[in-house]
Amino acid sequence: MKSASNMHEVLAFLRQLAINNDRTWFKAHKDQYDALRAPWEQDMQRLIGLVADFDPQARGLNVKDSVYRIYRDIRFSHDKRPYKNYFSGVIGKGGRHTVQSCYYVHFGVEEIMLCGGIWWPEKPILDQLRSLIDAEPDEFLAIINNPAVTSRYQWMSRSLKTMPKGYPKDHPMEKYLKMKEYLLVMNIQDDYFDCEDWVERVASDLQPLKPLHDFLNYVFE
Repeated sequence: MKSASNMHEVLAFLRQLAINNDRTWFKAHKDQYDALRAPWEQDMQRLIGLVADFDPQARGLNVKDSVYRIYRDIRFSHDKRPYKNYFSGVIGKGGRHTVQSCYYVHFGVEEIMLCGGIWWPEKPILDQLRSLIDAEPDEFLAIINNPAVTSRYQWMSRSLKTMPKGYPKDHPMEKYLKMKEYLLVMNIQDDYFDCEDWVERVASDLQPLKPLHDFLNYVFE
């Protein structure tokens, strides 16, 4: 089954929105937005289904619970632009409300990327993740050093300047214990979508992240 939407058209629209990020322009182009958004959501629902084939955490997830709205919450923000310049969604248990390790797709003007892991975990969860990595370093390293992962993804995680309390400065897992989040990112370009079916391509590139999710989500069991 071929992809139902044209991602190049989606990205072109988002670039125009970034230039004309105001309610008047958006209202005048709402029909175009709707015509692009509906098939994109259909593609995302199919992507969820493909991910669910190899990861049970995605089973039963509805696209409406996965994708983010285009409208920005500007109530407490200095940035008063009303619209996001990207389409994005979370695939995993709980959709966009999850606190667990999950898949994230982001198709936007400033960056196009596939991601996986845990973003900004609360301290009790972060403490448990560090304890898990400390206890099972070989398993963790085998997962993140898998060529299927390293050939696609790189870390995009904030880190402490010093070791967290309770761990020696010369700890062999220093790099990972200093991390404040565990997020792997694959940056992609527009020509990524020059294929017969970008949805299947994304699913294939997300699949190597499943062992990382399984490992990190052990702390929630």
